[in-house]
Amino acid sequence: MLPAPSVHPRDDRCPGVLRLTPAADGGLARVRLPGGLLTGAQLRVLAGAARDLGDGRVELTSRGNVQLRSLTDAAAAVLEDRLAAAGLLPSTTHDRVRNVIASPLAGIAGGHDLTDLVRALDVALCERPALAELSGRFLFALDDGRGDVACLDADVVAVVRPGRAWVNRMPVERSGVVDLAIAVAEAFLAERAAQHSDAWRIADLSGGDDRIRARLGRTAEQACRGMRPDDPVGEIAQDGGGRAVAALAPLGRLTADQLDVLAELAGPRGVRVTPWRSVVVPDVVDGAVDVLAQAGFGVDTASRWLGVTACAGRPGCAKSLADVQADAARDADRWPGLRVHWSGCARQCGRPVGTDVDVVATENGYVVKKGNEVSGA
Repeated sequence: MLPAPSVHPRDDRCPGVLRLTPAADGGLARVRLPGGLLTGAQLRVLAGAARDLGDGRVELTSRGNVQLRSLTDAAAAVLEDRLAAAGLLPSTTHDRVRNVIASPLAGIAGGHDLTDLVRALDVALCERPALAELSGRFLFALDDGRGDVACLDADVVAVVRPGRAWVNRMPVERSGVVDLAIAVAEAFLAERAAQHSDAWRIADLSGGDDRIRARLGRTAEQACRGMRPDDPVGEIAQDGGGRAVAALAPLGRLTADQLDVLAELAGPRGVRVTPWRSVVVPDVVDGAVDVLAQAGFGVDTASRWLGVTACAGRPGCAKSLADVQADAARDADRWPGLRVHWSGCARQCGRPVGTDVDVVATENGYVVKKGNEVSGA
């Protein structure tokens, strides 16, 4: 087979903890949180790191991870030690490939809890030396059947319903979900080598899904992903009693003080960072909604932060053409009911899947893209 045309003109530069990405405001570290899971103790570690080593904030990403900015070279080693001690850096070889999203409400409000599968998948990923060759963009999704993360353009999608499960539409018992997910990732690397490709994602391969299934000797069933529900926000009734709260992070950023508030509210199940830049806090006590609101979180569907996201923008990003964080905050309620993403340049970093309105900075001001309509801001 002739070498495939290069899909990517440069190396994968996805940030991690062990390899910081240089930005205009210093080093950027991305901390992977499989399933978005964080304990109260881990939240305090992140808060301390943001205060002591970064700019005092963390960014939530569209894959349920967190980022710290404004890090110096000297801070990098200290950050590594703190995160490793907190269980947030379990592997030095697989740091950037631990990309796992999961239904945030699974086992809290509908669906079966997926925490065991998330943790088992993370361990299995780190135990396979070859999987360290995955790109930092290769993504696993564990969906409890409600369709919330199955539609987020993951490479390996496991839909786990009572009595049935599928991985990339291949039927499997729940007990075999992790093994099959790992097998798909390994088949991707084998197929990539066979095609002499530099693909980062399954979709980048010629005949990707079909060729991977052929390697595994499996066939696909009809799609079973369902429709994506609305992003959760506000107080949520838990199965079996009690309440949870889904709290919005304004434009995807939280201060160290806000992380401390979450740590105080976190119970035995901790919290779950969602791919929609919010945080689900299960088993909350009375008054928790008020505490979160006073701390600056969005806690209901009337929040001006609902559905509004933005990249870092100026001054943190040298490529940005505008201070999109400030501009998005000023106009956060301009398109109510729609998912809006503000981008400082045409790269549109951090743009969530399913965005309805794109506001993109250019050298001549903002361009608004809504469906097929393009206009000035």
